[in-house]
Amino acid sequence: MHHKRNISLGFSIDPLFDALAIPAFFAGLDYCVVSANSLSRSLLCADDPDTLIGRDIRTLTNADSAARLIEKLGQISSDDMDALPVEAGITCHSGRHTFTATVVKDHNASVLGYLFQSADQAVTDQKTLDFEDGEAIWKIALLCAKQGVWDHDFERGRHRLSREWRRLRGMSDDCVVPETTEDWLETIHPQDLDHIREELRRLDTGETDVINYKFRQRHAAGHWICILSCGRVVRRDAQGQPVRIIGTDTDITDIKTVQLEWLRMAERLAVAMEAAEMGRWEFDVNSNEAFWDDRLLKMFGITDGNNKRSGSDWGSRIHPDDREAMIAYTEKCLALEKDVACDYRFLTPDGSIRYIRTRGKFVNDAETGARYYGVNFDVTNDHERARELEQARARLEYESRHDALTGLANRRYLDDVYTSHCKKARQTPLQLAVLHFDIDHFKQINDTLGHDAGDATLKHAAEILQKSTPDTALVSRVGGDEFVALFLEAPSHDELTEIAERIIHDMATPFYYGAQQCNIGTSIGIAVSSDFGAAENTNLFIDADLALYEAKKAGRGRYRFYNASMKEKARRRKNSFDALLAGFDQGEITCHYQPQFDAKTLELTGLEALVRWESTEFGLIMPSEFLQTAEDMGLLAQFDELVLDRALRDMETWHCKGLDVPRVSVNVSSHRLNDPNLGDRLKKLDLPAGRLSFELLESAFLDARNDVIDRNLSLINEMGIDVEIDDFGSGHASIASLLQIAPTRLKIDRSLIEPIVASKRQRDLVKTIIEIGKMLDIRVVAEGVETAEHVSILQEIDCCYLQGFGLAHPMCAATAADFMTDLQNADGRVQIAHSG
Repeated sequence: MHHKRNISLGFSIDPLFDALAIPAFFAGLDYCVVSANSLSRSLLCADDPDTLIGRDIRTLTNADSAARLIEKLGQISSDDMDALPVEAGITCHSGRHTFTATVVKDHNASVLGYLFQSADQAVTDQKTLDFEDGEAIWKIALLCAKQGVWDHDFERGRHRLSREWRRLRGMSDDCVVPETTEDWLETIHPQDLDHIREELRRLDTGETDVINYKFRQRHAAGHWICILSCGRVVRRDAQGQPVRIIGTDTDITDIKTVQLEWLRMAERLAVAMEAAEMGRWEFDVNSNEAFWDDRLLKMFGITDGNNKRSGSDWGSRIHPDDREAMIAYTEKCLALEKDVACDYRFLTPDGSIRYIRTRGKFVNDAETGARYYGVNFDVTNDHERARELEQARARLEYESRHDALTGLANRRYLDDVYTSHCKKARQTPLQLAVLHFDIDHFKQINDTLGHDAGDATLKHAAEILQKSTPDTALVSRVGGDEFVALFLEAPSHDELTEIAERIIHDMATPFYYGAQQCNIGTSIGIAVSSDFGAAENTNLFIDADLALYEAKKAGRGRYRFYNASMKEKARRRKNSFDALLAGFDQGEITCHYQPQFDAKTLELTGLEALVRWESTEFGLIMPSEFLQTAEDMGLLAQFDELVLDRALRDMETWHCKGLDVPRVSVNVSSHRLNDPNLGDRLKKLDLPAGRLSFELLESAFLDARNDVIDRNLSLINEMGIDVEIDDFGSGHASIASLLQIAPTRLKIDRSLIEPIVASKRQRDLVKTIIEIGKMLDIRVVAEGVETAEHVSILQEIDCCYLQGFGLAHPMCAATAADFMTDLQNADGRVQIAHSG
């Protein structure tokens, strides 16, 4: 390296001299002693050995001898002469001593200085080192160390750089090296410049003669290498400025790279431990002392900053519930010299609890003794998340097995319990019972008061069921308005009867939703297995459902116990379902029409469309044989829609044939009237104004009356469709209900018409109904007119219209067309069929 006046190389040959068994010292080109071993210092300057360093060798002998020595050294220093040793006599207090001097050159043949070794056998009788051997050792030592030697003599303007110095920097022998300090500094890494400039300042000011620093320098190939430069100032001028500096450069790039990589790895490890919130610890087994790093102290909530802790400090801070087990575990690991891996709770100074995961490695070597090295993780958040997940899992499991609205068990929970007891029953016979409940009028509450009222109704029903059944019974909501109670220990028949009657009574008691009174009821199916283990194919849920069907069929607010005949009925009903569904899909459902006549003139005034099933397999089937099945299947609304569509098409066909088509009435069930979209459906049809009537069963507007039905009746009236009340007198109609509905016609049920021939009382009853109808401006139709006597009596009591087999039987559309044609061709009157 270059400096304003000196080039520092800084290498010390004192270790080499101290290895020699003879007095030896090294003098620079200024003839001043740079280094000397202890033997030479004691020999030449016994009074003050340290004064030999820096002393001019010419002062060690007389003037003549000094002149000859300098002359000889100058000769052997020339580039064209061999570096042969010369003798030099040195006189001091201990006498005259003979030294051999050898010129030391680098690989570029540049003179570095002069090596003096004692040649006086009287002084050193031990084995001496040959002069040539000493120089060889010196050079070999430098080459083996791969050190580049430099010598900067600013007085002579000579700058010698060894070949190794160039090789370190990738420079060939003819490469130009920087001549000035500033040129040299341009090759130094920018981040190292301040450090180098400070070292140069200290040399210039005399603060130090020693050079020992590291820097990065640009290699000839373009990359950076790291140099360790060691040297010293050999001589200063009168002003104290360094005028000669000698030293060596060593390429420590590999060492520095390893150090940097180690530092980077340590830094990355520290960052990783910080990111992982890990705390490091050590434990000395023999001294019972531990080391906790700052992260571990923070983890434990300790603020005293003391990283060295007693081994017992850890044990005293463990949660009392975990302490005994943890101490026993660690003592066992220590006894077996095993690693530790455990989780425990730790109490912080403020009393909070942290969940700690410890991992430690046991190491036992001669240098450190038995020790543990480990890390701790604070897994409190993980523990909390695990606890929350477990709670969430338990909550989800609960929700998956319970009804969200009522809190009762759901179908899945019920099935699991039932299946579990079925398995137990194979070893031990069990007595089980099942009650299947269905809420009456639930749909009406849902439709009229809304779903919130429906939810309140379901909760009310659930409370009644739970209150009315033993705690051992599992009450569940299995869907919609259906509930099931499973008795794992079946009560007696009488007890089940009592439970069912109590539930039916409580369900029938009105309750309030807000200010609105709600009326519901329930039907119950009961199934009992006295020896469940022996009945492997028994399914009490199915049996209870069959019993519920029979209870609902018998009327509302009833219960039924299952018996074997119910299963046979269900089988037949299933066959009917399948056949009817197939007939519906294959277009076998059709219409027949029964004429209606003016009671006085017997002229045709209307046709009633009656549904028929023209089965390809069984022939013509009457409504009494399949309508109940259709209702059970939920097909009544579809049947109504099909009949209306068929009647409209037949009316259009008759009209195209030039027939004077009278008013046609079609039946509309309560299912259809409860359709909120009925009005929209009807508006899409091409309805003949004034020529269409809807017949409603008495129960359709009395038993199931609600806002939806009232709205649909209003829409029907607005569309010009007449409303007729069918089978009047068969139920519990009232004058008030007739006033509310205001139908166009009222049809007296055949059960009231048939006895009028023989019963004056019955005749008076029918007459009263006719008179009430006239008072309310309602036309009255008598059904079941079978004989001429019926016609005569009904004419006499002023009935409006007649319908029955005595006048005309129901007929298909084609026959109806022929019938109407025949009437038009005759006088328009039907002939009365006389009995007989």
